[in-house]
Amino acid sequence: MGFEYLAQAEFGPERDQALAGPLGLFITVFLVVVTIFLIRGMNKHVRRLNERLDREAAAEAAGDGAPESGADRA
Repeated sequence: MGFEYLAQAEFGPERDQALAGPLGLFITVFLVVVTIFLIRGMNKHVRRLNERLDREAAAEAAGDGAPESGADRA
């Protein structure tokens, strides 16, 4: 499927096959699926970050004030 074929302006009423409908549907569904996976991945990362920050805050409150990993993060 070359870009030359897609770039042709043959989407008028004389064309017997409608390419814009199925191609547009495929692109839209693909973008929706990719967006869903990106949102799920980002939620997973944010959840892990919140859990890590909670653990570090609890360790700092209970301990001597040093972070759990030993490195001071700004």
